[in-house]
Amino acid sequence: MKLSNLEAALNRRPFRPFEIRADAGVIIVRHPGQTMFAEGKTAVVIADQEDHLHIMDVDQISKMRILPQRRSASINGQS
Repeated sequence: MKLSNLEAALNRRPFRPFEIRADAGVIIVRHPGQTMFAEGKTAVVIADQEDHLHIMDVDQISKMRILPQRRSASINGQS
């Protein structure tokens, strides 16, 4: 994983949640404020939904996937 890919996902407007796959498992980033870079951007700190902190080298991220957008129930006349 390149740092530029992670930064692009965090800076995307409008922001789209994404998941990161690493040795520690899958971490979902629902808001860019969940992340912080350390050590000259070679390490990333991610707070998950349960307030656990995941600290990892960017090199440890094997995959990143933008999550599909949720469709509104009011689309196509459904309410």
